[in-house]
Amino acid sequence: MTTPKERQIVRELGLIYVCYAFIVMGLKMDVLGTIPQWITAGIAFFALIAAYKSIENQREIARKRAAMDFFTRTETDKHTLDQYKAFKEACETLKQHLESKQSLDDFSKSDQYFQIRDYLNVHELMAVGINRDVFDDFVCEDFWSGELYRACRDAGPLIEWIQKQPGEAKTYIEFVEVNKRWRQRDRTDRPQR
Repeated sequence: MTTPKERQIVRELGLIYVCYAFIVMGLKMDVLGTIPQWITAGIAFFALIAAYKSIENQREIARKRAAMDFFTRTETDKHTLDQYKAFKEACETLKQHLESKQSLDDFSKSDQYFQIRDYLNVHELMAVGINRDVFDDFVCEDFWSGELYRACRDAGPLIEWIQKQPGEAKTYIEFVEVNKRWRQRDRTDRPQR
């Protein structure tokens, strides 16, 4: 995805190159052709730009809709709501387990361990969608940043322990990365949409 600054540079350089062609090559009409041909080419060029902008806007709208659909389903689906309740209760059990200095190896054999992992998988799915440009980052941040932060905070020790297990080094890296990015992002730097 191109940034607004990159698009501005392309627009400005494109205008400079067109002006250069008219000034330098305009002296030789046999090279440039007739004026109506160039007008037709210019109209076609601007039609191409309009089509590109339209496709870009449709893609952005689709990403926002996909994010809203994902969150609507997570907020209204009974199974997901039950997962959330079980996650909150399991995080309390995890907290007590850690306060009593018990090992996470023992905790990993409990039902609460799997309840936490089930709900963390929902966060990971959302983060993969954001990082692969399926979901709009800003819509997701506006709706889900608090929930993602609390999940990382409450299950953080367990996430770190899971990532140290053989074959699990990349488990939950997507949503931990998104959480860090959202925490570091200055709210004043966000584009207004």
